[in-house]
Amino acid sequence: GHARKDQHNQEVHPPFRSDPYEHPRQVSITLCLIGLLGAISAFSPRRGGDESNYYEIRPAVFSVFLSFVTLAYLQTRDLILAWPHPGYWRLIFAGCAFYCLCLVGLLQVPSKDMARSAIAYVFPDIGTLEEFHTGLYTRIDDVMGTCEISRTALMRQFFHCPWVFAHASGWAVKMLVFRDYYMAFFAAAVFELLEVTLIHAVPEFEECWWDSIFLDTLGANLLGMFIGQKINEWIRSSSTQAGEKRAEHELGSDLDWIGRGAHRGVVIVSSASASLEHYNWEVFSSLRRLLQVVGVAVFMSISDLNTFLLINSLGIANNTSWFVLCRLFIVTMIWIPAGTEYYSYITESESALVRLGPSIWILCCTTAAELAVAIKFFPEHMFVELENAGNVIGIPSHVLIPHLISGALVTAWMIKKYNVFARLAKHDNVHANRIKDTGIAKLKQRTLILESVDILLAIAAIPMGYLFLVGWKYD
Repeated sequence: GHARKDQHNQEVHPPFRSDPYEHPRQVSITLCLIGLLGAISAFSPRRGGDESNYYEIRPAVFSVFLSFVTLAYLQTRDLILAWPHPGYWRLIFAGCAFYCLCLVGLLQVPSKDMARSAIAYVFPDIGTLEEFHTGLYTRIDDVMGTCEISRTALMRQFFHCPWVFAHASGWAVKMLVFRDYYMAFFAAAVFELLEVTLIHAVPEFEECWWDSIFLDTLGANLLGMFIGQKINEWIRSSSTQAGEKRAEHELGSDLDWIGRGAHRGVVIVSSASASLEHYNWEVFSSLRRLLQVVGVAVFMSISDLNTFLLINSLGIANNTSWFVLCRLFIVTMIWIPAGTEYYSYITESESALVRLGPSIWILCCTTAAELAVAIKFFPEHMFVELENAGNVIGIPSHVLIPHLISGALVTAWMIKKYNVFARLAKHDNVHANRIKDTGIAKLKQRTLILESVDILLAIAAIPMGYLFLVGWKYD
C-alpha cells in the first residue's frame, strides 16, 4: 500500500521495498527453508554420551537462526542502503538482532561456566578456561616479544597476530561509515586514547610505541581508510555510469548505495545521504554538532572495546574462533547503514522531525547488551587491575589526572567558543545585535579572541600526549 503521510504531506516511513521491481519470491524461499530444515533434522548426527548435547543443540540453534533471518529477509522493510542488494542489509539487520537476543539470553544465565557451555554448544573452538588463563599473557609475549625494532618483531606483528589485518580491514569498513578522512582519523585517535587509558586492565592493549604509531595509526589505519574511500568511489562512479543508461523512473542502479526508488521522500532518513561519496560533518558548526560527532566516535570505540571485553569476560582462549569472527562481521557490517542513518539524523534533525533509523537502534541495543554481559561475567584478572588503581573509578592517578586536565580545558574552550552561558540565558538575539552594531574593528577583535580561545584546545592535547608516552612499551 501507499506510505502514510504526515501533516506536511511527507512520508513518515520509507517504502516497504526501495526497489519496486524486486521479486518477493516468498513461496520459493519458504519452500527452500522447509526443505533445508528437514534436511538438518534428518541428517544431523546422533551421538550418545557427553558429546550428545553438542551435536543436538547446534542444529537446533542453526535452524532457529535460519528461520529468523528468512523471516527478516521476506517480511521486514529495507534499510537505507541497497548495494549490493537490499536483501543483504535485511539479512545483516536480522543477524545483528539475533545476536542481540542471544546476548539477552546470556544475561539470564547465572554463572560464567554455564554461559561458556551455551556458547560452546555452537562454537566449540572457543577453548577452555584453563587454556585461556594459561595463554593469556603468553600469547601477548609471543606476539610482542621485545620492543626493539627488528625483522623478527615485524614478522610477528604482520603474520603471527591478527591485529594488523584487523586494523586495516576494520578501518576500510569504517571509512564507508564516516566517508571523511578527518572524521575517520579522529575516531581512530579516540580508540588509541582508549587503549592507553585502559592498558592496565585490558592485556591486549599493551603494545610497543612503534607498533602504535607506525603499524596502527600511520600504517594499517590509514591504509584501511584509503581502501575504504576507493571502494566508496568505485561504488559511486559505477552507479553514476549505470544510472545514465537507466530510464528516468528507475533512479539509481544496483551499484548505488541507495538503489532504485531513492527519489521518494523519506522522513526517517535522507536517501540522498546514502549516495554521497563524501560526508561533510561540519564538526565545529555548533556545540550540538560537536557533541554529536564526538559522541559517535566514542560510541564506536566502545563498540570496538566490547570485542576485548567479551574475550576476557567469557574466557575465550582462541581469538580467531568463529564466535569472535562472527561477532566482528555482524557488528562491523551493521555499522555501515547505521552510519548513514546517523549522518542523516544529525544533518536533518535541525530542520525536520527525524527519528533514528533501525540500524542505529539495533546497534545501540547490541552494544549495551555486550557491555552488560561483560560486566556480569567480569574477569578476575581485570578486576584486580582496576582494584589496584587505588580509586573507585579504577583508573590510576597518572592516567586520571591528564584526563581531568584535558577535560577541564576542553570544557572551558566549548563554553567560550559557543557562548554556552549566553545561550542558556536565551540572550542569543541580543548578543548577535550587539556584535552587529560594534563595527568592523570590534568584529576583528572578537575574531582574535576566538582564535586565542582555540589555543586552549591545543593545550588540552598535551596531557593526552603524555598518556601515550607513559602508556607505550619501550623494552
